[in-house]
Amino acid sequence: MLHLIEPMKIFFTAILLSLCATCVYPQEAFTLNLGGTSQQNYYTEIDYENIRWTPIIKVTISGKTYRFALDTGAPVTITKTLFDDLKPKIINKVPIWDTNGKVDSLNIVSLSDIAIGDVVFNDIPAVVPKDQFFFDCMKVDGFIGSNMLRNSVVHFSSRDHKIVLTDQPDKLNLNREHSSDLFLTQVQSNPVVSIKVAGKGSGTIPALFDTGSAGFFDLALTHFGYAEQAEIFDVLAKSRGRRNIGLYGAGSDTTQYRLRVPELSINGGLFKNVNVSTTTGDDSTIGARFLDFGMVTIDYNNKKFYFEPFEPIVDSHERLFPINCIPRDNKIFIEMIWDEQLKEKMSVNDQVLAINDVDYTNISMCDYLLKTDLYDGKNQVVLTLKTPEGIIKKVAISKK
Repeated sequence: MLHLIEPMKIFFTAILLSLCATCVYPQEAFTLNLGGTSQQNYYTEIDYENIRWTPIIKVTISGKTYRFALDTGAPVTITKTLFDDLKPKIINKVPIWDTNGKVDSLNIVSLSDIAIGDVVFNDIPAVVPKDQFFFDCMKVDGFIGSNMLRNSVVHFSSRDHKIVLTDQPDKLNLNREHSSDLFLTQVQSNPVVSIKVAGKGSGTIPALFDTGSAGFFDLALTHFGYAEQAEIFDVLAKSRGRRNIGLYGAGSDTTQYRLRVPELSINGGLFKNVNVSTTTGDDSTIGARFLDFGMVTIDYNNKKFYFEPFEPIVDSHERLFPINCIPRDNKIFIEMIWDEQLKEKMSVNDQVLAINDVDYTNISMCDYLLKTDLYDGKNQVVLTLKTPEGIIKKVAISKK
C-alpha cells in the first residue's frame, strides 16, 4: 500500500494494499538479481494505466501480451495461471514474507524472455504465489519488479501516464539539483531513498519507494519509535486493529498511530502538514501516490533517485474520517476507531450495513478495494451498523 496522506477517496481510507514481497533467503548466496538484457543504448517509452494503487503496463512474454503491475517494492512475480501456461523452469523454493510479516515458501522460476516495449530481458527470476486473488482482482498477470529493472533507468511521468525505460539517463535531461543517493536492497534491488522530516525536531528516514503501495507515505512503527523521541511527528490518535492487507491476507492486531508531520521534504519538494499512518512492516514506504506530485526517476544503475516536483510546496492539510474498516466474507466491518468518544457509539467488529442508506450488506473484497468513492466525497456520513449481538443502529461520523 499511502496517501497525501490517506488520499484514497473511500471513507474507510486506510486499508493500505502493499503488494510488496520481501525474500529472506535460506542461503547467503541466493539472490533474485539474475538475468537482464543484452541490449545497449536502449530507450523505450510506454503508456501506463493508473488504477487505485499501482501503474499497470503491457509486457510481452513468448510473443503474447500480458498486463503487469510495475511494482518497485517487489520482485518479478507471475500468477499460478501464467505459470501453468508458460511452464517455466523452477530454479528454487524460498520463504517469502509479505508486508505484514507473514511467510510462505514459494517457487522461484526463470522467465526465458520478457519484454517491456522494445527491450527484452532474459532469464529473469520470478516468484509464483499460490493465491492469485489480488492479481485476479486487479486483472493483472503479475508484477514487474526491481530485480529485473536493477540495471536500468525508469522514469515516471504521471501527467501523461508515460514510463521511459532506458540505459541512457542523459536522454532524460535530469536535474541533478533534484537528485539524491539511492540504496538497493541485497536480494532483489528494492530502491530505498532518504526523506527529511521536521517538527519540533528533525531527522532523516529511509523509505522504500514502492509503486505497489497505495498512497504517499507510511511510517514503520520502528521508525516512529525513534522519531517520537525527537518530537518530529504530532500524534493525532491511536487505535488497535489490523489496517494492512498483504500478499497473504490481513495482518494481526497491533496498536497503530495517526500522525501529522509539519514538513516532509525530498529532493527539493516540500510537503507541509502531512497526515501519516504507521504500519507493522519493517519499511517506511513512499507509494504510488507520490507520482502525482512530480517527475520521478529511479536510476538503478547509478544509484540515484530524482524527484522534480510540479509545485515547490504542497500543503496537504486534510481531514479524515475517524474509523477504518476491513472486508471479510463479502461484508464490511469496523476495524479501527480513532475517536475515543466514538467508541461509546460503535465497536470494532460492528458490521457496516449501509452508508447514507446505500446498501453494503454484500460487497466482495475486490469491489471494496477497487471502488473509488463509497461516500460521494462527503464530509459527513451516516452509517447503519449491526453489532455482533444483532442490534441495528445508525451513527453519524464526520471528517476531523
